Amino acid sequence: MINRFAASLLMALVISSGTALAQNATPVPAGPALTVEELRGCLCEEPRLETARQDIAMRRAILDERQAQLNTLDAQIKERRKTLDPNDLIGQELLKNSMAQAAALRDLIQSDVRLSLNQAVSEYNALAAKYTETCVNRPRYAYDVDQAKKDLVCTMQ
Repeated sequence: MINRFAASLLMALVISSGTALAQNATPVPAGPALTVEELRGCLCEEPRLETARQDIAMRRAILDERQAQLNTLDAQIKERRKTLDPNDLIGQELLKNSMAQAAALRDLIQSDVRLSLNQAVSEYNALAAKYTETCVNRPRYAYDVDQAKKDLVCTMQ
Protein backbone atom coordinates (compact mmCIF):
# COMPACT_ATOMS: atom_id res chain seq x y z
CA MET A 1 0.00 0.00 0.00
CA ILE A 2 2.79 2.42 0.92
CA ASN A 3 4.72 1.40 -2.18
CA ARG A 4 1.70 2.22 -4.38
CA PHE A 5 1.35 5.60 -2.69
CA ALA A 6 5.07 6.34 -3.15
CA ALA A 7 4.93 5.23 -6.77
CA SER A 8 1.85 7.40 -7.40
CA LEU A 9 3.54 10.36 -5.75
CA LEU A 10 6.71 9.84 -7.79
CA MET A 11 4.66 9.58 -10.99
CA ALA A 12 2.81 12.80 -10.19
CA LEU A 13 6.10 14.60 -9.59
CA VAL A 14 7.55 13.37 -12.89
CA ILE A 15 4.45 14.42 -14.82
CA SER A 16 4.27 17.84 -13.18
CA SER A 17 7.96 18.53 -13.75
CA GLY A 18 7.58 17.57 -17.41
CA THR A 19 4.65 19.96 -17.71
CA ALA A 20 6.68 22.75 -16.09
CA LEU A 21 9.57 22.13 -18.48
CA ALA A 22 7.23 22.19 -21.46
CA GLN A 23 5.76 25.50 -20.31
CA ASN A 24 9.22 27.09 -19.95
CA ALA A 25 10.53 25.84 -23.29
CA THR A 26 10.99 28.29 -26.14
CA PRO A 27 8.13 27.95 -28.59
CA VAL A 28 9.00 26.40 -31.91
CA PRO A 29 8.31 28.76 -34.82
CA ALA A 30 5.31 27.68 -36.84
CA GLY A 31 4.62 27.61 -40.54
CA PRO A 32 6.72 26.68 -43.52
CA ALA A 33 10.48 27.07 -43.22
CA LEU A 34 12.05 30.20 -44.71
CA THR A 35 13.36 29.80 -48.23
CA VAL A 36 16.91 30.76 -49.14
CA GLU A 37 15.66 33.96 -50.79
CA GLU A 38 13.57 34.85 -47.75
CA LEU A 39 16.58 34.19 -45.54
CA ARG A 40 18.66 36.55 -47.67
CA GLY A 41 16.02 39.22 -47.17
CA CYS A 42 16.08 38.60 -43.42
CA LEU A 43 19.87 38.73 -43.29
CA CYS A 44 19.78 42.06 -45.13
CA GLU A 45 17.18 43.45 -42.71
CA GLU A 46 19.33 42.82 -39.63
CA PRO A 47 21.87 45.62 -40.39
CA ARG A 48 18.97 47.98 -41.13
CA LEU A 49 17.48 47.22 -37.73
CA GLU A 50 20.82 47.86 -36.05
CA THR A 51 21.24 51.16 -37.92
CA ALA A 52 17.75 52.20 -36.82
CA ARG A 53 18.58 51.29 -33.19
CA GLN A 54 21.74 53.41 -33.36
CA ASP A 55 19.77 56.30 -34.87
CA ILE A 56 17.28 56.14 -32.01
CA ALA A 57 20.10 56.08 -29.45
CA MET A 58 21.67 59.15 -31.09
CA ARG A 59 18.35 61.02 -31.12
CA ARG A 60 17.76 60.13 -27.45
CA ALA A 61 21.22 61.44 -26.59
CA ILE A 62 20.45 64.69 -28.41
CA LEU A 63 17.14 65.00 -26.57
CA ASP A 64 18.85 64.36 -23.23
CA GLU A 65 21.54 66.93 -24.04
CA ARG A 66 19.00 69.59 -25.02
CA GLN A 67 16.91 68.83 -21.95
CA ALA A 68 19.99 69.20 -19.73
CA GLN A 69 20.75 72.55 -21.40
CA LEU A 70 17.20 73.68 -20.74
CA ASN A 71 17.34 72.57 -17.11
CA THR A 72 20.61 74.51 -16.62
CA LEU A 73 19.14 77.58 -18.27
CA ASP A 74 15.97 77.37 -16.16
CA ALA A 75 18.09 77.12 -13.00
CA GLN A 76 20.12 80.17 -14.05
CA ILE A 77 16.93 82.14 -14.72
CA LYS A 78 15.52 81.17 -11.34
CA GLU A 79 18.73 82.24 -9.60
CA ARG A 80 18.88 85.56 -11.51
CA ARG A 81 15.30 86.35 -10.54
CA LYS A 82 16.15 85.89 -6.87
CA THR A 83 19.13 88.24 -6.94
CA LEU A 84 18.07 90.78 -9.60
CA ASP A 85 17.85 94.37 -8.48
CA PRO A 86 14.62 95.94 -9.87
CA ASN A 87 16.63 99.03 -10.87
CA ASP A 88 19.22 97.03 -12.84
CA LEU A 89 18.06 97.56 -16.45
CA ILE A 90 20.96 95.61 -17.94
CA GLY A 91 20.27 92.68 -15.61
CA GLN A 92 16.60 92.77 -16.55
CA GLU A 93 17.50 92.73 -20.24
CA LEU A 94 19.84 89.76 -19.69
CA LEU A 95 17.06 87.97 -17.84
CA LYS A 96 14.63 88.61 -20.72
CA ASN A 97 17.21 87.27 -23.19
CA SER A 98 17.73 84.15 -21.08
CA MET A 99 13.98 83.61 -20.86
CA ALA A 100 13.64 83.99 -24.64
CA GLN A 101 16.51 81.54 -25.13
CA ALA A 102 14.82 79.04 -22.79
CA ALA A 103 11.52 79.41 -24.64
CA ALA A 104 13.24 78.86 -28.00
CA LEU A 105 15.05 75.80 -26.66
CA ARG A 106 11.81 74.44 -25.19
CA ASP A 107 10.12 74.92 -28.58
CA LEU A 108 13.02 73.22 -30.39
CA ILE A 109 12.83 70.25 -28.04
CA GLN A 110 9.08 69.89 -28.42
CA SER A 111 8.63 70.58 -32.12
CA ASP A 112 11.84 69.11 -33.55
CA VAL A 113 13.98 66.91 -31.32
CA ARG A 114 11.19 64.97 -29.57
CA LEU A 115 9.16 64.73 -32.79
CA SER A 116 12.19 63.39 -34.65
CA LEU A 117 12.82 60.79 -31.95
CA ASN A 118 9.19 59.68 -31.90
CA GLN A 119 9.17 59.32 -35.69
CA ALA A 120 12.39 57.27 -35.61
CA VAL A 121 10.93 54.99 -32.92
CA SER A 122 7.72 54.51 -34.92
CA GLU A 123 9.67 53.63 -38.06
CA TYR A 124 11.86 51.21 -36.11
CA ASN A 125 8.83 49.55 -34.51
CA ALA A 126 7.24 49.03 -37.92
CA LEU A 127 10.48 47.61 -39.32
CA ALA A 128 10.95 45.34 -36.29
CA ALA A 129 7.34 44.10 -36.46
CA LYS A 130 7.74 43.23 -40.14
CA TYR A 131 11.08 41.50 -39.43
CA THR A 132 9.56 39.52 -36.56
CA GLU A 133 6.57 38.46 -38.63
CA THR A 134 8.63 37.54 -41.68
CA CYS A 135 11.86 36.22 -40.19
CA VAL A 136 11.53 35.31 -36.53
CA ASN A 137 8.22 33.48 -36.35
CA ARG A 138 9.12 30.89 -38.98
CA PRO A 139 11.54 27.98 -38.81
CA ARG A 140 14.82 28.01 -40.69
CA TYR A 141 17.21 25.27 -41.64
CA ALA A 142 20.94 25.69 -40.98
CA TYR A 143 21.77 24.48 -44.49
CA ASP A 144 19.49 27.14 -46.02
CA VAL A 145 21.02 29.83 -43.80
CA ASP A 146 24.50 28.82 -45.00
CA GLN A 147 23.30 28.96 -48.62
CA ALA A 148 21.74 32.39 -48.06
CA LYS A 149 24.98 33.76 -46.60
CA LYS A 150 26.95 32.66 -49.67
CA ASP A 151 27.40 35.56 -52.06
CA LEU A 152 24.97 37.67 -50.01
CA VAL A 153 24.52 41.15 -51.48
CA CYS A 154 22.27 43.63 -49.69
CA THR A 155 21.08 46.78 -51.42
CA MET A 156 20.69 49.93 -49.39
CA GLN A 157 17.09 51.10 -49.06
